[in-house]
Amino acid sequence: MRTLLCLILLLPGLAFGQILGKVRLKGIEGEMADNVRKSVSVMNLSDADRAALSEARLAYLLRKAPAEVARALEPFGYYESQVQSRVTRADGKADVVLEVAAGDPVTVAELRLAINGAVSGDERIGAAVDGFHPRQGERLEHARYEAGKLAIQHALLARGYFDAQMDVHRVEVSRAQHRADIDLAWTSGARYRFGETRFEGSHVRESLLEKTVPYQRGEPYEQDQLLALQQRLTALDYFGVIDVRPDTEQAEGEEVPIVISLQPGKRTVYTAGLSFGTDSGAGIQLGMERRWVNDRGHKFSTQLDWAQRRKSLGAQYRIPAFAWSEGWYSLGANRRDEESDVLKTRITELVASRSGAWNGWTLAVGAHLRNEEFELGSEQDRRDGRALRGRTRLIYPELSAQRVVSDDPMYPSRGFSLRGEFKIGAQALGSDVSFAQVLVEAKLIRSLGERNRMLLRGQLGRTVTNSFARLPPSLRFFAGGDRSIRGYGYQEVGPRVGELPIGGKNLLVGSAEFERMFTATWGAAAFVDAGNAFNEINGGAAVGAGLGLRWRSPVGMVRVDLAHGFDEAASSVQIHLNIGPDL
Repeated sequence: MRTLLCLILLLPGLAFGQILGKVRLKGIEGEMADNVRKSVSVMNLSDADRAALSEARLAYLLRKAPAEVARALEPFGYYESQVQSRVTRADGKADVVLEVAAGDPVTVAELRLAINGAVSGDERIGAAVDGFHPRQGERLEHARYEAGKLAIQHALLARGYFDAQMDVHRVEVSRAQHRADIDLAWTSGARYRFGETRFEGSHVRESLLEKTVPYQRGEPYEQDQLLALQQRLTALDYFGVIDVRPDTEQAEGEEVPIVISLQPGKRTVYTAGLSFGTDSGAGIQLGMERRWVNDRGHKFSTQLDWAQRRKSLGAQYRIPAFAWSEGWYSLGANRRDEESDVLKTRITELVASRSGAWNGWTLAVGAHLRNEEFELGSEQDRRDGRALRGRTRLIYPELSAQRVVSDDPMYPSRGFSLRGEFKIGAQALGSDVSFAQVLVEAKLIRSLGERNRMLLRGQLGRTVTNSFARLPPSLRFFAGGDRSIRGYGYQEVGPRVGELPIGGKNLLVGSAEFERMFTATWGAAAFVDAGNAFNEINGGAAVGAGLGLRWRSPVGMVRVDLAHGFDEAASSVQIHLNIGPDL
């Protein structure tokens, strides 16, 4: 009994638990520290184990810690680490500090890397070899070593060296000398060429799909060509599953067949949504798309946009096109009614166009047949018969080009967009008025740190005509509104007859906005917009400035802006709401 009592008095930690408090790591940082924290047992105890940790258990865990730290640091090239542990006890808690000295790293003394076979002169393989790390004199990091080795193997497969074999892969480490020797060698074998391309499971004609193949049979194999093929098939939007792969088991000689396994997507897609804009009011949007009408891959779609101050109904028939540039032939018809504080229009239009992609640009050429009825004037003017009324028929070709580059289509931190249109109409072609018009729009986004962005926007338009009075409002330039000069009403800025805005021949608008995100989804912005729509002489810029609230919603950025227009003729304050991607 006396012996048992002495043991209890001398070793209270064995009989009574203590609470493990903070366990801190000193001496190392970054990835090495993260890996140590994951590997050391005393840093990964459950809440229950931390709440009642015996002295013997704590001592055991601290004895294990140096070996655990050593194993955790070896992948980073440190093989002689030292660990000192300190325990501070107070109020029934034990706080632990692990002081780690990583020691001198092991560096690469000799690197022997060779690829034998048909790869001589292959620049892509040479780039993978040159990009291998760690190199001579660098710290031996196992993750970099494995990544460099894997990059070479992937490069060999991507270039069609399917028979490539790794003959030597050896790393010799001398801890005493803090050195490592790396020896790697491959035999590449022959480079394969594209063989027969087979489409399986397609519901559209194979002759159509063959036009998407960017290579010729017999050309050297290149994985990038298969990625381009998959992107082209995806752009057609016929398939739910697209699997493009080389069938190396069926290779004949040095030709490898390419197998494309396809599964049809959903044939008919319906869309519905609600919309709201301070310019258009509340509305509903409905759509239907027939992804393929027949086995030739034709498409049909129709859209309805019904808002308080904007109504449109359109239909479009598209045929895939491959000559010169991949894109579409399309024939569309639409009816559009739009009303603002100063304008009411009714447009009926037929459009035939050819679109395509070239060097990162989306290009289109089209022919328009448009009938437009319009009334310029306030709602009261229209009721009293004082509005300017007209009806115009236009027949004109149009060229357009657009390019969008961004690091994120929904919330870019860096990107830009350029868009240009050119229209020309002539009475000799059947138009009621002859004209030429160009419009260029540009946007630029740059991040300023992790939470800040600068957004710049500009518009430049120019119209040449000798019959401006007969030019319908849809081809005149107005400024003001959500996407123009905030602080002014929609189409409020421009030449006037009395108090009536009638639009102008020319347009010049610029905007600068600074945005700050306070959380991942909520932020604010400050902005200044300026510009004007004018005829021969610019009468000066209308300036608007204000503050806005930003919300990164699942459907895109939601912008609520409170803006003040500094022109005396404008309303003192305007509220603007805009939803959608920045570019």
